[in-house]
Parts: sequence; structure tokens; C-alpha cells
Amino acid sequence: MLRRLRYWIESARRSEALREEMELHLAERAAELQADGMTAECARAEARRRFGNVGLKQEESREIWITRFWSELGQDVRYGCRTMTANKAFSALAVLSLALGIGANTAIYSFMESILLRSLPVADPESLVVLNWHSRPPQEGSREWVIHGLQGLFWPGDKGTLVSGIFPYAAFETLREGNPVFSTLFGYFDGLNRNLAVRGQAASASSEYVTGDYFRGLEVLPAAGRLINSEDDRAGAAAVAVISFATSQNRFGGPANAIGQSILVDNIPFTVIGVTPPEFFGVDPAVAPDLYLPLHTNVLVDGTGAARMYGDGNFYWIEMMGRLRPGVSIAQAQAALAPRFHQWVATTATTDGERAKLPALILNPGAEGLGSLRRQYSKPLYVLLAMVGLILAITCANIANLLLARAAARRREMAVRLSLGAGRFRVVRQLLTESVMLASLGGAFGVLFAIWGVRSLTLLLSNGRENFTLHAELNWSVLGVTAALSVVCGLLFGLAPAIQSTSPDVMPALKNGRGGGPRRRAQHVLVVAQIAVSFLLLVAAGLFVRTLNKLHSVQLGYARENILLFSLNAHQAGHRAPEIATFYANLRKRFESIPGVSSATLSQSSIISAGMAGGAYRGTMKIGAVTGVTIVGAGVMAAGPRFLTAMQIPILAGREIDERDQPGSPSVAVISERLARTYFGNENPLGRRITFVDEKRDLEIVGVSANVRYGGLKEGSPMTVFTAASQFPPDRVTYALRVAGDPLTYVRSVHEVVREADSRIPVTNVFTQAAEIDRTISREITFSKLCTGFAVLALLIACVGLYGTVSYSVARQVGEIGIRMALGAQRGAVVWMVLRRVLLLAAVGLAISVPAALSASQLVKSFLFETQPNDPGTLALAGVVLLSAAILAGYAPARRASRIDPLAALRHE
Repeated sequence: MLRRLRYWIESARRSEALREEMELHLAERAAELQADGMTAECARAEARRRFGNVGLKQEESREIWITRFWSELGQDVRYGCRTMTANKAFSALAVLSLALGIGANTAIYSFMESILLRSLPVADPESLVVLNWHSRPPQEGSREWVIHGLQGLFWPGDKGTLVSGIFPYAAFETLREGNPVFSTLFGYFDGLNRNLAVRGQAASASSEYVTGDYFRGLEVLPAAGRLINSEDDRAGAAAVAVISFATSQNRFGGPANAIGQSILVDNIPFTVIGVTPPEFFGVDPAVAPDLYLPLHTNVLVDGTGAARMYGDGNFYWIEMMGRLRPGVSIAQAQAALAPRFHQWVATTATTDGERAKLPALILNPGAEGLGSLRRQYSKPLYVLLAMVGLILAITCANIANLLLARAAARRREMAVRLSLGAGRFRVVRQLLTESVMLASLGGAFGVLFAIWGVRSLTLLLSNGRENFTLHAELNWSVLGVTAALSVVCGLLFGLAPAIQSTSPDVMPALKNGRGGGPRRRAQHVLVVAQIAVSFLLLVAAGLFVRTLNKLHSVQLGYARENILLFSLNAHQAGHRAPEIATFYANLRKRFESIPGVSSATLSQSSIISAGMAGGAYRGTMKIGAVTGVTIVGAGVMAAGPRFLTAMQIPILAGREIDERDQPGSPSVAVISERLARTYFGNENPLGRRITFVDEKRDLEIVGVSANVRYGGLKEGSPMTVFTAASQFPPDRVTYALRVAGDPLTYVRSVHEVVREADSRIPVTNVFTQAAEIDRTISREITFSKLCTGFAVLALLIACVGLYGTVSYSVARQVGEIGIRMALGAQRGAVVWMVLRRVLLLAAVGLAISVPAALSASQLVKSFLFETQPNDPGTLALAGVVLLSAAILAGYAPARRASRIDPLAALRHE
């Protein structure tokens, strides 16, 4: 905007000068004619007639200006091409460095654009509003954990509050009735993964339950058929479904073929009535549903128990979004709806504690959809963007340094130009054109690096997950930012060398062509800056690598190698208790008979994902007949026979769960050593009773196992209770197969066994145990790899800059070094003289960067595990690596300086 304003001002100034010049010319001509005898009026008229059309002359002059500008620009571009061709090594190095820096920034920005800036692909997304609430967090284990929906979607808010996006259905009805601010208010909730069977072929499909106004509120048009409306979302309505465009292609061969087809959703028949457009992914970029079902059909799919969700005012489960009426702002909608919600939620509180922590309604912009993806990835991407920004800064400093060194060779050329009358601005413009051309080439090649970088980063972030929804792309917005970044970089690293190259000390330059002190000081400043920034990146890489090593050294308590994990959900295919337990047991025996499988077992989930899947028990555990204690964070897992043996978990006392533990036999449990010591002390727990009061489950302790890391690596609990899966059969189980060799080679055999047993059951979540563990620390692995790569790249660029600076300094001191060696200086002394300067630059860079690193490392504290941001070992290692690299970069010029022939040097001088 400022550039355009300056252009307008400059154009107006030049037009006014042109008008004044023409008026002066006409006045002079009229005066000459008047001196020849004409009257003043006739002289002015004759002067104008001879001059011609004033407006036309002004237009012709402006065309000359524009033609001259483009002509000069063409000359600059052609000369820049010749200069780049004549300096192939320098040009290639500069373009490659810029391509890496700009490509890395483009790749990271493309992810940020897809998460933070891209709007939902619906009509008028700016009028959409997401409804949330916030409240003070309740105490752990209190009734408010259920009342206030903390078992669902929630995240930290401002000032210690807790924010959630789920509401009771009664709240949705209250806000929808007589709504003065929304043209449409609609609700939805995640239906999780369902068993979708089409023509006898079953597969797992993500689903979402939506109210009848969902598609109308989003103003989405179908790709085929029609979408769900209010008539479909009511009790007793026909079971209909809308599928995604991708599902219609994969399962039916196209949208038109899907309409009217019958499908089975968890063995319940539905009819496909519509297909969403290809660009539509719902309201949450983190979840792209394959299947949309009317809200009230959850009673059909999830059973009659789901009906209580509609009448319970303290059951929080539905999410809401609204479209504002024309002319209504978010603030007005907040003021209108907040009191209504407060009045309603006050009627659901039964105690003073609940009344003191009532949720308060808040409205947030919904143009970008729900913020789950932003909350998950925005901070890591900001950290990565800062790192690649520093990489680009080092690159620009390095190229500016090389341009300063090259300017010494062109100093006589610039002096000749200036002495022959070339304007300083004209020469600066020509040099900046060369810089911008270099940056533009770097940006063009950077796009190619960005394409590779986007794919690589997507693979790193997804870590093998098939349902990963974060997909970045190089759209026009991203490419526009890349082009602007290229131009800015060209101006940034080219401005200082261009100005110094055209300094007015023409006569000294014509005499010897050598540079002065200011340029040398500028080079040293740039080298110090590169060293300082490189140290910051080395420290960050060291912290993340140390965190990753800490996570890998966590004692799991069970084996991670040669284990294949996969999940089955027979309940979704129609199997029910108690038959489902027999079905799972028979499958386990068939898996055990696969050649190469030494043992097969099952559990309600894998150990590493159990806590994240809701396996942590919150309730009252009663030991014996007297003691009742509240436990928080203990893991309760239903496990099959010989689960502990298959997972190589040692049995410290008693026995493990085996085939004798059947539905009709006494219920048993195996507890971990930590739980035994915590609740039984030095007493023998075998034979004692343990009761889960809330679930009315009374079990006999038959064994004590070694501690295992139940749940995630960072916050996993070593207190675990294993129960018999046959006595408490879960709907969904995870099988663990101990195999010989690569576990993934057994996947085909597993699919064949399941297909023979029941083709309606899809095999999901196929991982090796090691891969699943790595998936839980995918963020740390990604950061460690990326930061290490960025740090190495920054160090290489800084070393190139240091090498160029030292080489330039040695070239300037050829005569001095020749005199020293002629007077008896030893080669070692000359090498030390050069390296001393290198070490001085490195020391200054470290002195600047160490305090900066101590402050900046606090920004990544939340990403670290058992590692302090100011870890002395990491700082020391980064310093040693940087100093070693600096010495290596300076040794080659130093060694070359020590081999200078004194006679040749003095003759050159």
C-alpha cells in the first residue's frame, strides 16, 4: 500500500514538472513571436498552434518514460544473466542455498495455510459461528467430571478455565427455539468408526451424526441425490445415509451409482440418499467423515441405551454451529444467547458446588471450522516456521557475505561506471536486479523442494495413520507468498552490498581496486550473526534429540519387537454376548495356528494406547471387606489367556489369566507390583478380593505382574489391573501375535483367517508393537528429525560463509603473509594467525547466542520430556560442534595461506 502511494506521488510530481516545462516552452515561444511584432494574444495562439496538441505531447513523453524504464530493466536483466553465467559456481551456490531456505519456508507455510488460514469449503463461511462454553475445572474424580462433560471434547482456556464444545441435547433445543440471531442452528457429533458393509464387503468407515439442518445451515449442495433434512432426523423416520464423494467412488464407482443403494452400518440397514461434493469434509478439518447419519438414528446403531442421551440434561455430547442472520455480529449473538443458556444450565445444577461452576456460553468464529486441528498442530508449526525462518536468515546473510566478497573484485568496475557519469541509483538498481534474479531462481527451485518437503512432512506427521486428514498443498496463495518471499530476500541480501559497491571513493578504487575496512567489518558481522543463529538451531536440535532418547529409554515392562497388533469389532457385525467371547476365543486359536506365530493373545486395547482409549479407571476400589479407597489413573484392561506371557511381562507371584478363567468360573484379576505395594503394603495380595464398586465387579486376585507402562510413554501409569476378557467380554478387541521375523509379513494371513470366520468384520489398526509405540511419540520423532536436519543445514551454510570470509581475508593479506614468511615466520604460526581470527568470530557468536538460547529454549519447554530447556550438556555439545565446524571451515584457507610463496606474493604486491 505504501509502495503504491509513493508511486502515485512520484507520478503526480513528474506530471506536474512536465506541465510546467511545456508551459515555460510556450511562454518563451510566445515572447519571441511578440518581439517580431505580434500582439500578445496572437503570439500565444500562434505558439500553441506551432507546438501542437499539449495533451498529446504529454502522453508521448510519458510513453518515452515507460519505454525507457522497460528498456533499462531489460538491460539490467541481460547484464545480470551474463554476470550469473560468468560466475557459475557462485550463482549455483546462491541459488541452491536459497532454494533450500525458501523451499523449507514454503513447505511449512503451506501446512500453516491449510490449518490456520483456509476457510471451510462452504458458502459464506464468515457468517458461521461455533458454540462453546467455559468453566472453572472441577476437582478430579468428582461428579462434575460427568456433569460438565469433561470426558468429551475439552481444552484449556484463559485464566485457568476449561473450554468445551459439547452440550446436552436439551441445551441445543433451548437455543434453537425462537432463535433471534441465527438463521440456522445445527448440531452434530462424532459417530466414531463404523462397520460399513456394501455388497457383502465390509470396511471401517468414519461417521458423523448430524441434525436435519446440518447441510442446510452449511449451504452445501449434493454431488448426487439429496442431503439429510429435518424429516430424516426424527424418531421413526426411515434409516437414510449420506456418504462422502470419496466413499462413493471407492465403494460404488461414482456418486450416481450410489443413490438408492442399501448399505449396512454396524449390521443395521440404511439407504444412501445423497453424496457430498468432493471438496466438502465436514466442519472439522481434523475429521473427514465417510458417512453422515441423521442424529436420531444413533438409537438404531448404538442401541436403545442411546435414547437417554436426549433426555439427560447433564449428559454433554452434541456440538453446535450456527449461521448468523444478515447484519448480526458475534457480539450481538453472544449477548442474546448467553443469558438464555445460563438460565437453562442453572436448572441442571443440584449442589452449591455445581452452581458455583456453571458453564458460560461463548461464541467463536466458525469460518475455519472447529479448532481441534489448530490446537494440535499450530504451536509445533509455529516453532518449525521460526526455525526455517532462521535458516533463510542465515542463507541471506551468507549470500550477502559472498556478495560483499565479490564486490571487491568489481570495485574497479563500479568506479569506472561512476566516473563516466553513471548515477549511483542506476548502478544500485542494476545490482539489485541481479540479486532479485538470483532470489527468483532460488524461489523457483524452492517450489520443487517444497513439493518434496510437503510430501515428506506429511509422511512424518501421519506416521502411518490411514485417516490422517492434514493435507497441505501448494495453491496460488502459497505460491504468491513464495514469490513475495523471493523478492524480499533478493532485496534483503543485495541492498547492503549494492550500496557499499557504489560508495563514492572513486579515485582509490581506480588506483588499486581494493576494498576498505567497512566492508570487512560488515562481513565479520554477518559471519557472527550466522554463527549465533546456527547455535540456536543446534541447541533446539539437541534438546529434541535428548527428549527422544529419554522417551526411547522409558522402561515399558513388556516386549516391543516381533509383535503384530490389529483390532476387530465383532459387535458391529452383529455378534453379541456371550457368543462374542467364544467367537474371539476361536479366532485366537486360529491365529495361533498360523505358521510362524509362536503365541496369540487378545485384550480390549493395546497397552500403549489403553490410557488414551479411556482405559484409566476413575472410581472407588474396595479391597477386602472394609477398605474403600479412591484411585485415580489406575489402568484396567480385559486380557485373554496367556496375555502376560505373549507380551513377556514377568509374573512375580501367583499365576496369569489362562483358559481356566471362563464366564462361569470365579472372576479373577492380576494386579501390577506398584498397585500391590500401594494398597497391600507388605501383605500377600493373592486370594484377596478387589471390587470396582461403580461397576459392581468383584474379583479375586490370582497374580502379581511386573510394572508396565500403561498408556502413553510420558504419563503412563504403572498401576494396572488385568481382568479376564472371557468373563467381561469387550465389544472391540486388539489381538497381539508374537511372530518370527517381520510381523507385517503375517498381515495377509490374518486377513484370510478373519474373512473365513466372518467377512463382515474388517481388520483395522494394523501395526507392529514398535510402530505403535513410535506413533505415540510421533511429534517428538518429527521434531528431532526436522530440527537435526535444519541444524546441519544451518551449520553448513554458516561454514560456507565463514570459509568465504576467511578466504577473502587471506586473499587481501597475501602481501603481508609473504613478508612475514620472508622474514622467517613458520607455517604453523601463519595457520594459527588465520585460525585465531576464526575462533574469535566463533567466540563472539557464541557469546551473543548463549543468552539468547537460554531464553528461546523456554518456548519449546512443553515439547520436552525429562529434559530441562537450559540443559548444560546440550549447550556444551552444541558449542563443541559449532567450534569444531568453524575450525574445519577455517583450516583450508589457513593451510592455503601457510603455503604462499613469499617471492610470488611480493611480486604480486
